[in-house]
Formats: sequence, structure tokens, C-alpha cells
Amino acid sequence: MKNTINTEPFFLNHQNRKLFVTLYTPSNHALDHWVLHFPAFAEEMNKSRKMVSAQARSFAGMGMTVVVPDLYGTGESGGDFSEADWSVWCADMLYLVDWMRAQGAIKIHFWGLRLGALLALDVARRLNNPVSSLLLWQPVCTGARMLTQFLRLRTVAGFMDGQQEKVSDLRTQLGQGTSLEIAGYRLSPKLANELDELNLSLMLPAAGTKINWLELTKTSDTPLPIDKQRIVESWQHHGVEITVELVAGEPFWMTPEITLVPDLILRSEEGVRAAISCPRDDGAVMDGGDLNEPVSCQTPTPEEVSENVATERPLNFACQGERLIGVIHPGRQPAQCGVLLVVGGPQYRVGSHRQFVLLARDLAESDIPVFRFDYRGMGDSSGDLIGFEGITDDIATAMDCFQHECPGLTEVVILGLCDAATAAALYAADDERVQGLVLLNPWVRSDAGEARTYIRHYYLNRLFSKGFWRKLRAGRVDYWSALNSFFELVVRATGRGSSHAVPSTADPRISQSDLSLALRLERALETFTGKVLLVLSGNDFTAAEFRQAVDASSAFQSIVAQGRFRIKQIDEADHTFSRTVWRDAVTAEIRDWLKSW
Repeated sequence: MKNTINTEPFFLNHQNRKLFVTLYTPSNHALDHWVLHFPAFAEEMNKSRKMVSAQARSFAGMGMTVVVPDLYGTGESGGDFSEADWSVWCADMLYLVDWMRAQGAIKIHFWGLRLGALLALDVARRLNNPVSSLLLWQPVCTGARMLTQFLRLRTVAGFMDGQQEKVSDLRTQLGQGTSLEIAGYRLSPKLANELDELNLSLMLPAAGTKINWLELTKTSDTPLPIDKQRIVESWQHHGVEITVELVAGEPFWMTPEITLVPDLILRSEEGVRAAISCPRDDGAVMDGGDLNEPVSCQTPTPEEVSENVATERPLNFACQGERLIGVIHPGRQPAQCGVLLVVGGPQYRVGSHRQFVLLARDLAESDIPVFRFDYRGMGDSSGDLIGFEGITDDIATAMDCFQHECPGLTEVVILGLCDAATAAALYAADDERVQGLVLLNPWVRSDAGEARTYIRHYYLNRLFSKGFWRKLRAGRVDYWSALNSFFELVVRATGRGSSHAVPSTADPRISQSDLSLALRLERALETFTGKVLLVLSGNDFTAAEFRQAVDASSAFQSIVAQGRFRIKQIDEADHTFSRTVWRDAVTAEIRDWLKSW
């Protein structure tokens, strides 16, 4: 018998902290075993979302109930990252353990990813009753190492901007009590200090604890790093039952695109099955229930739902037999115009560094309703990943759901970043409800266009870089490799060696799928008669390639010169507007543009 899986997102409130939880429950032969997930740190959590969702469904298919929370200050949960710290996260996870027990959990299993593995171990040590088992995915050895990696994101970004910050400089600022904005997150000195004190080797589990440690490697015969080998041996010496398995696969928490590692899911399922000794199920049907109406999800204990941002709530709705997860921000007053936010790239509905959560909350404060969602195969939604060019049905059903929840809506603006911006433009002309588009750094990537952008914005910048000439004088530049790379780009930029000639748009026999992405976007914006806000970053290859596509076409130039278009460039901003000042500038521009209608 197949086990139907229900996915239920909801909010809980712990000490006035609003926590977002996704619950994966089997409809048939449910066990009394529950699994609590401990997420990875900051952006690693966002990149891991699809993999975590896939694993949660796998566990639910075995008959277990799985709880996947967003830590305070991350994801859909309340608060800002600057307000979060390790002690808060521990307290909230302990609260979730008590909440799970109140819902009927008898045996609880912890499942931690990366830094979340350390959080799982720390919380397990604070419990009166031991957990049934611990599943550790790629645990970090020390919080200090994790912090250093995080700080390097800022030093690399600073180097690209001509700044010369060092990790040691950033640590000094933290030590002096200064918060730092890093890759879209504001890191507090308190959290940084707590991370520095974390050491996996000192988090000895109780004797007899069953631990399944899974490590991703390039090949399955790659040995476990020596520092981790020592930790494992030490734990075994103290009576910990630990199994270590090496799994070949990509580090999905940091890959540029969404990555799944099926072998990791299978090994995790086998490890937990061994711990609970349950029979293997013959499969699972994802997300059952009525597939015709959107479901406003409720927590099993409604009295605990936070009244903070009272109208913000998650939704579960259907598309082509799959269940999609979204969050609606209706605002405090009814409105005629709302924003449907489409997500693309490797991110899910919260956006890079929570940009879309924060944007939606800001707009809702101005009584502009917003609906964010994961299309099929993204984030918490079920189904296979179909890519941004195949999400027409997803956008249409999300539009229906938005209007169902906000009946007064007569106009909808679709907002998207990168490939989601392009998907929104390709959709808009076919739905009369769409009256406006907000396009952030639209994606028009082509092989030749990418090469031209790289030549113009990378190589020319290097020629004017003092650092490049210092390396050249010091003999630290590989001349031949650099020249070969440059000439390869020149060939790509001129279109030589490519068998894909650009077809004429005047030929009626040419289908849309045969055109370049830039030409398809041009045609879509010409056909769409509504208003368009284009927001472009000043320091982004995607935005630069879009500008090149416009410059290369007189027709495209004429289109964006029309009065219904507004173009805003945010100088120095990167692709995802990762600094507060850039994100606030985008929000203000969108708000002012909408109120100018």
C-alpha cells in the first residue's frame, strides 16, 4: 500500500518569536517516530532547501512525521538575522521537541546539516531524554571554520569592488562590538562569538547514542578527512554507536544550481530504517488531499499561532496534480493591485538572503498585497524541476490562488529576478489580469552574449586594475592560459564555431522556441501592453548582458523607450542586491512606481 504524504506549512510562536515550520506527514500507517531537521547556516540553508524537502518526503514515505523549521531570523521565520544567536536557536529547537511530544511523538530522531549538525548535538545534550538517533550530514568540525568561510564571502565581494578587507580585520570589528553585513546577512558580534566557541570534538554524545554520519565526497573511495576521523575514533572510544558512510555527490549547499544527491537520500533512509526497524514502503504519493482548492494551512495547535504580522500566512495549492507551497501577505487593508513574486535560479520563495521575504513584508506594510510561491520542483513544492521556461501553468494557478485569497484584486504585477523576470515577461501578455511587470536583472543569456559581456566587463576591468599589473610585474600571471582563455571568448563572442545561427524574426515560420532568449523577451515586451519597471544592477554580468541585448537591437531600444517603461539602475549593486542599502532602494523604487499608477 502506498503512503500518501501531506505537506503542511504553518507558524508557531515561541516567546514572541514567530517560527515557520513545514510538517511532512504520512496519511497511512503513521509511526510514532518523528524527525526534527536542524538547518544549515545562512545561505547554505536556502541552497539546500530542495534536497531537504526531498529527504523529508522520503522519511514521510517510511511512515514518519518530519518537522523542518526555519531558524529565527532565517527563511520565513520572524526577526532579522542580526537578532538571532546560538542560544535563541537552541531554545527554539528545544521548544519544538516539546511541541512534537505534545503532538504524539514518542521517539524523536535528529537530522542536522553542516552547522545544523552541531546544533543538533548541542540540543541533544540539553534534553532529559535521549533522542532515538542522530543523522549528521557533512558536519563542520568547528564553528570558527564556518565563521571564517562566511567572512570570506565579504572579503571576496570587497576585492571585486576594489576594497582590501581581510578576515582578520573583520574579526577585529566583531570583537569591538560591530555588526557586519555579509552576503545579505547582518552578523551580530554575539553570534560570531558563539560560533567561534563551537567544536565538534567537544560535543560528545551520550554513550549508546546511535549516530549515522554521512559525508559527501568526490568519489566513494575518498577517505574521511583526518580531523573528522579523529573525532569519530574518539566518540567510538567513549561508547558512541556511530556509522560513517562516504557518498559520492556534489555539495548541494553551495552549488550554483539546484542539486540533488539521490544516493544520500537512500543512505539516510536506510540508516534511519535500521534505527527504527520498520519495513520498507513500496512508494509514496506526494501531497494528497483535495487538489482543486487552495488550502490555508493551520497548525495542529491554533492557539499557539503568533499574532505578529497577523495576516501573513502560508498556502498549499494545486498545479497539474502537484502541491505548491506559497506564502501570502495580504496587507492590512483590501487593495486592487497586488504583486505576484516568481522565484528563479537556485533559490526558493524566500529569495537570496531572504530578499523576497523582506520585500514582501515591506510592501504589505504599505498595504500592497504580495504572494510568493515555489513552482513545481522548487523549494517545498512537489514534482520534478521543470525550469523557468516551463512554468506557465504554475504562474496561472498562483494567479488564481492569489485572487481567491484577495478577492478585491483587479490588477496584478508580476515581479521576478533573473530567469524568473524573463519567465514573467514571457507569461504576461497571455493573461489580462497582469497589468504590470517588475523585472530585476532579466536573464537573456546566450553563449555569444555571455562571452561579449565577460570580455567587456572582466578583461577591460582587469586592464585598469592595479592588482593585475602588480601580479604581472611579480610574474604571478599565467600568460598563455590567460591568452588562450581570452581568444576562446573572442571566438564565442563572434559566434564562430556555433551551428546555431540566429533566425530572422520576420519569418512567420520561425517558432518562439527557435529564437534566442533575448529576441523572445523583446517580442514578449512588445506584445505586453502594461507598465514595466526595469531595475538593473550596476555591477552584474546578467544586467550587463541585458543592456547589450537592448543596445544590439533598434527595435528593443524603441520598446523600452516607450512611456510605459521605467528604467532604474542601482549603481554598485550586485545581482541579488545583497546589501541593505541596495535592497531598500529596490523596495522604495517598486513602492513608488506602484503608487504612481
